[in-house]
Amino acid sequence: MRKSLLSGIVLLGVLTTGQAAEFVIHEWGTITTIHAADGTPAGGLNNIDAEEVLPDFVHRYEPETTRHKPERLLGKFPRIPGRPDVTMRLETPVIYFHPPPNQKFTDPIDVTVRFRGGVINEFYPNAAASVALDSQRIQSKAADGVITQWNGDVLNNYVVGSLQWKGLRLHDTVIAPLTNSEIWLAPREVNSVSVFSAESGEGEQYLFYRGVAHLDALLATKTSRGSVELSTPAHLTWLESATVTIPGIWLADVREDGAIAFRASPAVTLTKQNEGKRLATVKRFSDRDYTATGAAQLRTALKKALIAQGLFADEAEAMLNTWKASYFQKPGLRVFYIVPRAWTDYFLPLEFSVPARVTRVIVGRIDLH
Repeated sequence: MRKSLLSGIVLLGVLTTGQAAEFVIHEWGTITTIHAADGTPAGGLNNIDAEEVLPDFVHRYEPETTRHKPERLLGKFPRIPGRPDVTMRLETPVIYFHPPPNQKFTDPIDVTVRFRGGVINEFYPNAAASVALDSQRIQSKAADGVITQWNGDVLNNYVVGSLQWKGLRLHDTVIAPLTNSEIWLAPREVNSVSVFSAESGEGEQYLFYRGVAHLDALLATKTSRGSVELSTPAHLTWLESATVTIPGIWLADVREDGAIAFRASPAVTLTKQNEGKRLATVKRFSDRDYTATGAAQLRTALKKALIAQGLFADEAEAMLNTWKASYFQKPGLRVFYIVPRAWTDYFLPLEFSVPARVTRVIVGRIDLH
């Protein structure tokens, strides 16, 4: 079993085979965008459905510069217009800890995550949240008249939200908050050790955070009656290598009666030379493509892809259970894709105070309107 009793765990100890033990950390999450038929990304994505509201015990952060301006609020709420510059939701990243088996690990762990172009505004256990401007990039562009102090009016790639947990401890079990929220309970069904914050007195099976940003999807889209055209975005400022591959893409449509049709598209390669260029055209569906077993088949395909990216089977299952309603039950046409690690590490850098082998798997979701 991966789950290890804390009595007897050491981070960098040596197993009986003589090989160094690894501390494994896994993360999964979703980035959501909405595109009009011509590909224009929608804003106001911090306006959410009532069923997407998290339990009351989850901590919220609203920057001082926006909390007194209703039209500039960054928090996710139902029945609000939403900020026009919120074009992406970072949803439910959770972090699991898997210490090496049969060893003792007692060191405190600090975890820091930053969100370039966005703000992290919901999290659990409690953590220190903040937002600032990227001083290095601002300095290099100062001659062009770029703002040097964030006043909350503009959300762009110069804004960097931060979140830091300090002194976390790993335990076999913790007293987690009581809830009947399915989207909160599903991620607990993973064979990992629990996390406890002595500072806040709060614990959970995982670290949780989510936020909002002014960022584009990794795929541009154009929707017609017969097909969905997928293209490289017009700007790939984050791409530092020559190429990057999106290994999995699926077009799916959920009807009101629950029947689902989906089609996988081959992997595509992004390069700065093909910015704005068409990558693939995926046919839309006829009536015979919709089946009652479509949800199960799509789920199987996604789970296989998540495991191929490095998640354990129970982690992949927990992710799909968490997103069951939004992925497989909410009517609508949407694109799913596996986000390359290069994008995740650029826009969402994650740091740990202990050596570890870190796997990060983010699914992109584009709702097509």
